[in-house]
Amino acid sequence: MTKVERALIDPAGGKGSGNLVDGFVVSFLDRDPQTARRVTARIADKFIEENNIEREKEIEGTGEFLEEELRLMKRELEKREENISSFKKSHLGNLPQQADNNLRALDRAEAEIAATNESLQRHSDKLGNLNQEVHLYRTTGQSSFRSGTTHSMEPDPLFRHLKELREKLVKLRAEFWDGYPEIILTKEEIRQTEEELTKVYGPDALRADKTAPLDPVLQDLLKQQSEARTEIALLRQRLEQLRTTKSDLERRLDRSPAVEQELLVLERDYNNLKNNYAMLLDKRLHTRVEENIGKRQKGGKYRILDRANLPGEPAIPNKPRVLVLGFLFGCVLGAGLSVLREHLTPQFRSAEDVEFLLAGPRLLAAIPDFSSLWRTASAPGYFQAPALPRPLSGMTARSQSEIIPSRQPLAERSGSHEIDRRFVAKMFPRSMAAEQYRVAAARLQLLNMTGAPMVVAVTSAIKGEGKTTTVINLGYTLSRDFGKRVLVMDCDFVYPEIKAFLESPVRYGLVDCLRSDIPVQQAMSAFTDVPCWIMPAGEAVADSNELLRAGQLGRVLSQLREEFDYILINAPPILPVATMNVLESHCDFLLLVVRANLTSKQAVKQALGALRADRPIHVILNGVASNSLPSYMLDYAVSESRVAV
Repeated sequence: MTKVERALIDPAGGKGSGNLVDGFVVSFLDRDPQTARRVTARIADKFIEENNIEREKEIEGTGEFLEEELRLMKRELEKREENISSFKKSHLGNLPQQADNNLRALDRAEAEIAATNESLQRHSDKLGNLNQEVHLYRTTGQSSFRSGTTHSMEPDPLFRHLKELREKLVKLRAEFWDGYPEIILTKEEIRQTEEELTKVYGPDALRADKTAPLDPVLQDLLKQQSEARTEIALLRQRLEQLRTTKSDLERRLDRSPAVEQELLVLERDYNNLKNNYAMLLDKRLHTRVEENIGKRQKGGKYRILDRANLPGEPAIPNKPRVLVLGFLFGCVLGAGLSVLREHLTPQFRSAEDVEFLLAGPRLLAAIPDFSSLWRTASAPGYFQAPALPRPLSGMTARSQSEIIPSRQPLAERSGSHEIDRRFVAKMFPRSMAAEQYRVAAARLQLLNMTGAPMVVAVTSAIKGEGKTTTVINLGYTLSRDFGKRVLVMDCDFVYPEIKAFLESPVRYGLVDCLRSDIPVQQAMSAFTDVPCWIMPAGEAVADSNELLRAGQLGRVLSQLREEFDYILINAPPILPVATMNVLESHCDFLLLVVRANLTSKQAVKQALGALRADRPIHVILNGVASNSLPSYMLDYAVSESRVAV
């Protein structure tokens, strides 16, 4: 196996940290050391020979390539120059360097427009005065314009010539007929003379009789009037030309920035191309120099610094490398399997998962799966003896008379087999599950620093996570082991299961207390052995949730706070219904039940995000498998089971 590695080599004859150059290390792997040395030396020599040939071809090919690129770039450069020249010709007058000239020309045009407007106004005023004088003279025969001078003026020679032509025409008609050539010429001459007089003096230059000439005063007024009209027409024409020039200059100035930007783009591309052309010229010059030097040099670019030697030890296997790679592979494999397990099992498995993934809520207790207790408790008399009941205290005589519980044993009631399966705190008080409920109850009391009555809502993300089992066992444990007066209230109107734990039936429930003024003592029943009461949900109606929103629950809770130390509310799940969003504002503490190996982590996060009230939230992990519990809990449970009861 041949191997070529790139390395930094000291030209003095080895690898070092001094003046290093780029080089290659060639190696060959073979069972025979002599063969490996000879093959390595041959590979190095062959590499240098082929490198010299390739280098010569590369230099020649580079020169040809650069020549072709220079031709193409020169053609492109000439094309860009023509584009810039055509652009400047097509936008002559709009170029950036002509902006100052355009501004000065615009100033001159505006000044001329102002002067022309003033002159036009003067001539317009003069024409108005002349029109008034003509009208006045024709009406009264008097004129105040140029008094003393106009009456002495002689008539225009054109009038005299017109009179002579008319007299001549009369004589010719007396002698000849109308088609006579001289008569036709005389008529044409009369017509031309009349047009000249009309053009000079206006349409009133000739009277109706066309015989007598104009009065000298009127003749002078009409002539000045015609001259004023002509001057006004010229001034208006000049004003229109100046305005056109001004608009053109303004348009040029407006287009000047856009033209400048386009010109800058063209010049930038041209300059970039010109710089590239200069760089190519420089490279072509260096290529020619290298080509000439390469032809004169006998050696190549590479030389052998260290000849192949006879190896003293085997090259493979490399034990340190194998150990390091094996260690890294094991680490990567372990981390990958851990990540894969997290993706394949998105449920909570142990208490560590809750503490790691839920940064805000704190784990209150981890309840083990106690379904196996019933498989080992089939023999009669197996059930463990519960703790001694504590006397009920703190209630009035009337209250005790109203809530006297039934003495009927729980085992004699119908359906008690299924109930006992969940009531582990009463039926198996010395089991590991009951002990964890005591841990949860103890930690719950530690959270109540003030000792005031506390309302705790026990809920879950989805249905079937064991919140009803948790709330009844937790309430029973608080009463039996800590002597607290506890009320378990059922607020799950969709699946009201707390009523299954009643030792004696009650007529009313929470819904009846919310809808009417029924006393709360008539809507609950107590256990016979502990100070723990149960208030069922009652008969649910369509507006049960509306009763919670209407503020009736706050009234009921304010009455119950005076009677009990802890009020545990069996709340419905958070995600399926919106009842929990109403209940959380009435609670002092929120307890979230999570079922191990069942509840997804995403569902729990969504449930926590759906809560809006700023209340402490703690978690009880329910149904934890024995292999997920710490070993010290299992050892303690085994040793406790061997103690005689």
